[in-house]
Amino acid sequence: MHVKHPFERKTSFKMRFSSLHPHDKENKEQRRFWWRLLFSLLAVILLVIGCYAGLAYWNNRNQVVASGHKVDGSPVALKVNARSALVIDASTGQILGQKNANQKVGIASQSKMLTAYAVLQAIKKGDYDWNTPVKVTQSSDWSDKDNAMYAHLEVHNGETLTVKELFDAMFTTSANDASLALADFAKKKSETQQEFLQRWAKKLGLTNSDWYNAAGQVNDDAFDYRVKSASATAENQATPKDLAVLAYQIISADPDVRKYYDKVGLVYRPNANEAATKIKLTEGGKFDQEIKGKLNNPNNLTVEGLKTGSTPSSGGGLTGLIKDQNGHEFITVVSGAGKYTDSKERYQVTLDAVNQVLNEQQPITVAKNTKVSGQTKNAWSKTGRVQLVAKEARTYWVKRATKVSSLSFAHVARQNSQSLSDDETVRWLSPELKASYLPTVSKEVHDLPLTNQEMMEQTTRWGYYRHWLFNW
Repeated sequence: MHVKHPFERKTSFKMRFSSLHPHDKENKEQRRFWWRLLFSLLAVILLVIGCYAGLAYWNNRNQVVASGHKVDGSPVALKVNARSALVIDASTGQILGQKNANQKVGIASQSKMLTAYAVLQAIKKGDYDWNTPVKVTQSSDWSDKDNAMYAHLEVHNGETLTVKELFDAMFTTSANDASLALADFAKKKSETQQEFLQRWAKKLGLTNSDWYNAAGQVNDDAFDYRVKSASATAENQATPKDLAVLAYQIISADPDVRKYYDKVGLVYRPNANEAATKIKLTEGGKFDQEIKGKLNNPNNLTVEGLKTGSTPSSGGGLTGLIKDQNGHEFITVVSGAGKYTDSKERYQVTLDAVNQVLNEQQPITVAKNTKVSGQTKNAWSKTGRVQLVAKEARTYWVKRATKVSSLSFAHVARQNSQSLSDDETVRWLSPELKASYLPTVSKEVHDLPLTNQEMMEQTTRWGYYRHWLFNW
């Protein structure tokens, strides 16, 4: 059998192709031409779309460029007569001055702030309200104890006070029975008071703290609340930073704590259905009558609260809220300020710490609705480019030695989004600042929020072009 050579097959194919009618050849060439044209047009369209998308991304991407130069706003080393001290900006959580701020100390009655925070969160959640009655239990009835050693109200087992009455007593008179009764009321039935405190400390991120009872008593003086597995000298302990976190969260949750030192007397009424009321001198009243006039206070600082606490081992302690003449508020913590029986020294050391900060640090404020340093018209609206401005005021602290009058922020070259409702934050900017903040304070609290000037509807650059083309 004869097998064709490959060249013969190829030759045969060519012969067949050459034998096509001229009209058929012409149709085939035309089809090839149109297919080539179609593929060429498709390639051009894809190229144009790709270029358009790339250009749109390049022009519409959010661009933030940092300068890399940071002004010194680090905490000053406090030189005060105390074992530990801390000064915080109460608004932003910026740490302005510190001394042994991470050293754990006995906190005594400052412990009551943890129960206060737990109660505030339960009220916010709706578990109960300020008028909810709370019964004094046999364990929380301290009426037979020496009031000079164990601060308490004149209430007895079975009597009732409202959540608000107990809360105010806990803060303004440091009443142990009030804090113990509130903690028993607020805790889960399945947990001990110690477990209740530990649970809330964990929620707040107080990782370097120890808790035994809500009153802050040394374990051997906690009576029915003594933790049997702990030593007789065991006591609630925390770092100054932990106490500052507690104070910051309480102030945020209940701004009324600022008014507690305005109250000279605490008025309360055991059993709401009885007409008889009782009055007790508050810590604010004692401060105003016995301490305030003895303090060296050159900057005329105002003491607004929060909570004292001292033990023989830790000395005088105070977690304070201090305001200067320009309205700046500071959270302060001092421990080991004089003997635990000395009521004056803890306040003097607190004022000394704030005064040192004011001498060495200066505030720089970015006002609300103002243009931010280093920013240009960087957002697109339907009417063109607009200026992003500060949505809220922010104050930052820098070393006076730096001699600067303003702060720079990372430059927003472009900012784009599809829409912007009234009062919406477009983005947050960090200042070019070398600073430290309380660990639990979010960046959104101390960073600067930006919004559109005049609350214009925001769009992309291409959205602006479309608006201009079709709505002119």
